[in-house]
Parts: sequence; C-alpha cells; structure tokens
Amino acid sequence: MALVFCPEATYAQDENGLSDATQLDTTVNLIRPYKGRLETEKRALLLGDIDGDKVKDSAFIAYRRVIGIDSTYQKACGQNVCYSTIKFQGNIPEIIIEAYSIDVKPVADVNGDGNEDILIFRELQQYNWGLVGLYSFYGNSWKLLGEVEAFLSDDAAYDNRVIKSGSQYYLVADVWNKDYSEIKKKNFLIRKKPKK
Repeated sequence: MALVFCPEATYAQDENGLSDATQLDTTVNLIRPYKGRLETEKRALLLGDIDGDKVKDSAFIAYRRVIGIDSTYQKACGQNVCYSTIKFQGNIPEIIIEAYSIDVKPVADVNGDGNEDILIFRELQQYNWGLVGLYSFYGNSWKLLGEVEAFLSDDAAYDNRVIKSGSQYYLVADVWNKDYSEIKKKNFLIRKKPKK
C-alpha cells in the first residue's frame, strides 16, 4: 500500500511539496483584492532535535490571512496563491509551503536517521480538509516521507497521525466511506528512505 499524494499543490513546488522564496514576491504572485484587513499570524514552537546537534530546535511559523469586514477569517491571504513559512534557528533551511494556514508538530524519528521528524498540517481551499505531510531533515534538506488528506475540524484532528505497528510506521489519513456519509481513518505505510 502506498501513500496518497494529493494534487492540491498546483504552483511552483518541488518533489517534496516545497516552494521557493521567489514565490512570495508580489511581482510573481500577484496581489488579489480583498475586503477587510490583512494580518500576519506568527507563532513559535519548540520541536525535538531535527538536525542531529543534540539540541532541541525551534520553529517560527508565519502566514498572512484576511479578516473580513464582519471579523470572520476568510480563506484568503491578499495574493493569488497563499504561502506559509516555517523558519528555524541555525543552519536549518526554511520551509515555504502552499497553504492558507499551517501547524507543525514534532514526531519521533520515523525514517531511522537518528533525528526527530515533523508533521506539517496544511489548510487548503476545501472546507476543513487539508494535507498532513511528514518531513525529515535529511542530507541538509527537507524530504517529504509521506502526505495524506485529513479533515482538520478540531484539536483531536491533529493528534495521533503517525502510528507504529511492529517495526513499521503509518501515516493516518481521513477518507470518506463508500456513500460519503462518514469519514473513516486509513493507515498508509511510510517509506523509510526519503526521495533524494
């Protein structure tokens, strides 16, 4: 069984689903009119040791969002394509990824390289549906180990997305049942070796 890679990402992204800093440039990514106010959401969080230097690493998340005239959050960022960034201290390269908003969670070492990995939860266009990507900092760059769809409706939706059974790790996806009346959990095997 293989992981499902979703075609949601449509702009300049590499094989790991990541973008280049030039995509944030308003001359490339054109400004889109909006009503309301544009604000930048920023958060810092402590992760595990993701680069192997025996020191816990911190992540600094930032993304822009539009708050409508009625003070509700709009799925907009003031540009044609919305990107979120995750910066790290030290020599760990930043992550730029297409999403209206993101959250990051630390995960135990899944691919066996001795360093902890991270989960990135991405909010996309569809109502409450997003992508959960498992990333490893491997060979001085970020590698996508697997990505699945998830229904991100409440706090519980962000828990237990990586499970271990025996020596194998699985990424937990949300999928509709046959008649689209209920969302079920489905486990996808995570490949141990990231793409180079």
